[in-house]
Order: sequence, then structure tokens, then C-alpha cells
Amino acid sequence: MKKNLSLGLFAVSFLLFSATTQAQDYEYHPALSDSFNASVGLFKSDNTFNISVDGVDADLVGIDLGKSVGVDETNSLLNIQLRWNFGSEDKWSLWGQYFKNKSSGDAELKEDVEWGDVTFREGTFVGAGVSLEVIRLFAGYSFIKNDQNDFGAGIGIHNLDLSTYIEGEILVDDGGTGFHRGDASSSAPLPNLGAWYLYSPAKKWLLHARVDWISANIGDYDGTLWNTNMGVNYQLFRNFGLDLSYQYFNLNVGVDSSNWKGSADMTYSGPVISLTGNW
Repeated sequence: MKKNLSLGLFAVSFLLFSATTQAQDYEYHPALSDSFNASVGLFKSDNTFNISVDGVDADLVGIDLGKSVGVDETNSLLNIQLRWNFGSEDKWSLWGQYFKNKSSGDAELKEDVEWGDVTFREGTFVGAGVSLEVIRLFAGYSFIKNDQNDFGAGIGIHNLDLSTYIEGEILVDDGGTGFHRGDASSSAPLPNLGAWYLYSPAKKWLLHARVDWISANIGDYDGTLWNTNMGVNYQLFRNFGLDLSYQYFNLNVGVDSSNWKGSADMTYSGPVISLTGNW
């Protein structure tokens, strides 16, 4: 993860230094007037995972993988965001975001855990993991845009690559035990609506907030998605800034794919500290 963060920081620095933009005076934060904005940050995420896989006989209640199976409830991950303003008065914009959270753990079960049509017994040792890769693409239009304010809305898409597993000792039909690994996965895009507001109270300061939301039955997923971020940016130099924000991502869906029939309720939330660039 540290290697990926270093590569990301180098890429942003290279783009900024290779740009031909010359230093100039500005009255408010230059991210509002520049065409390109990028950030590479460290996301300290608190995680909650409730997962179910439908068995042969019944629809199962979700398993809290953190509390029941010891999957990591806190980890750090790379968070990359991009924005390009274009068109008349730069009122049109394309946005991008990428992060991937991969958590795993193991524990001695304090109660039976049902997964599909098998049961992992109380007192046995199991391992489990969950992974979610998010690629967000968004297109928007600024209804209010000037040197100090930017308010707009648009539509986007979240490509969600979701997978989970649990492995350990199970109870078999003859009353004995045996080793079993259960896997489930789904990958599909989910469209969304979104809006944002940026405000610069002074030359070096920028307050920003955005929200994405969808509640629908589309493709493999039936449920709700929230992706929000709000924070403050301080401009260190003409083309570089430091950003502190709070990221909240929640996916609460039923899943119906060839590799998974069940549900997932997953939340990632926490602070993000980022190096930002604009030109």
C-alpha cells in the first residue's frame, strides 16, 4: 500500500512540474479557476461488513464479519480523485475516484456461523475476508460558478467489484467435520445522482462537499449506495495544496449474480489526508 501511495504522489508531482502553467496571483483558491484538479490521499477507514449468502433451505441473516469472524475493522488505503473542468466558462466537469479496501482476519467462533448451505461450528477456527474495489466516474454541470463558489449536479456510475470468503471447519451430513471454503463475488456498474459545492472564503482556503446517491434495482444489485466527502483544503503553493476531509461510503444491497445470491451491507468511513494539485 505504501508503494502504491508513493507512486501516486510521484505521478501527481510529475504532471504538475511538467505543466507549462506559470505562477500568477489569485484572489481566491485557484482550484476554483483551474481546469485540472487531482488528489492522492491516505484514507484511514473504519469498516463494518454484514454479509449473507443464501442457502438451499433459507435466506440467511447477515454475518458481521468483523465481530463474528475477526475481519479487520480498521485499515488504511489509497484514495485517488481527479477532476477536469471544460466547456463554456469551465462549467462542465468530469470526475473520477478510485479506492480499494481489502480486509481479512481469523478468529475462534463464539457461535455457529451459517454460510450458504453449510455451518461453521462454534469453537472452531476460521478465516474470512472481504474486498471492494470502487471506480467512480461522474459528469456534472455547474449552475453557479465564479472565483469564490462552485455549485453543481450531475450523473455518474460506480463500478463495484465485490468479493468475500470464509474458510474453516464445518459440520458435514454424517455428523463429522471437514474443511470448507465458501466464496462469493459480484462485479457490476451502478449509476448514481450527485451534487457538490465548493466555497473559498480566502485566498488559500477552500471548503468542499459532495454527495452521490442511488436507490434502485439495477443489474446484480438491488438497494442503496451513498458516497460522500466533505473537508477543507489549504493551498501551500500555487499548484500544491494539503487537504483534510471525511469520507463516508455505504453499500446496502441485495446481490443476485451467478457467483453470489445474498446481501451485503458495507460501510467505510473515516478521515482522508491528501496532497492536492491544480493547474
